[in-house]
Amino acid sequence: MNADEDLRLVALDGRKPLGFLAALGVLRLVTEHLGRPARLSWSTDDCTAVLSNAFPDVDGLVQGLQDVVDSIDPDGVIPGEPSVFPPPGEAPDGLRLPRPKFRQYVDGLSSPEQDRWVASLVTDLSLDDHKPDRRADITLFAAPSGKQSMRTMLEKPLAAVRKNREVLREALIQWRRYPGVTGEYLDHQVLFDAADAPDGKSSERGVPGATWLALMSYPLMLTSAQGNDPITTCWQNFGRGNGRGLVYPLWSKPLDLAAVQMLLTHPVLKRAQPGILRSGAEPARVLSVFWIGHARRRQIRGRTFAGVLAPTDELVTVPGKSRGR
Repeated sequence: MNADEDLRLVALDGRKPLGFLAALGVLRLVTEHLGRPARLSWSTDDCTAVLSNAFPDVDGLVQGLQDVVDSIDPDGVIPGEPSVFPPPGEAPDGLRLPRPKFRQYVDGLSSPEQDRWVASLVTDLSLDDHKPDRRADITLFAAPSGKQSMRTMLEKPLAAVRKNREVLREALIQWRRYPGVTGEYLDHQVLFDAADAPDGKSSERGVPGATWLALMSYPLMLTSAQGNDPITTCWQNFGRGNGRGLVYPLWSKPLDLAAVQMLLTHPVLKRAQPGILRSGAEPARVLSVFWIGHARRRQIRGRTFAGVLAPTDELVTVPGKSRGR
């Protein structure tokens, strides 16, 4: 196979938010950190990711991604950036600052890449309800639990990738679930009860390689504000009483990174209905969009964080210590 031919990433199913985001992460890393003129599309047969103009085979791609991992500062979490970014430590989060301190922090950033990450992860255009110091709001892709910070959100999946070099390959060709991996709650199938678990123990079981790749897509997503609430690229407010949800497209024409970013913010996605596009969707079809995904957060009973991100065609009440379909 030549490098300009298509490479099927058969484990990255775009109908799942984690698979979709992981494919975007692959595209960004290959383009920006490995310097390949990669393009991304999706199979119209099974909605899996197709990478073009990048690597001739999965072995080459995995090695390239591993090179990016190995390039990260041993004490750091972001490729090409110093170990002190984002600020180390658990909550209280060093990025979630009251507005004056936040702006002071942003003024001290040392690279455009740091600016992109901050603009993705947090915004001071809206503030949380924490008293007395209202802090910058966070990306809707994040669902912090316990003492998690933006730093530890990035740190733990990276540690798993560093510990086991096989998980990047597994992310691309066949997912394997590991106990104690939360999937950063981008994956509703992370929840297993004792009856479903191979070892008979209730725990969260996620896909560490896919999780890390998904996190690497975040600089493509801007977090801003809509009214008094945060809003992130691909998320929409569904109207009074309907909350917010993720709305994203799958497309059949290979697109480079710039074109993908434009598509993710295109007006054709506004109020787009989920599923296979049918008659009356010509503007989207011109863009080669053939499927629209919807997903929403669903809380876990007994937990207070935002919850797991579940595709709307698999919406189920997610009880404590149980799994979504």
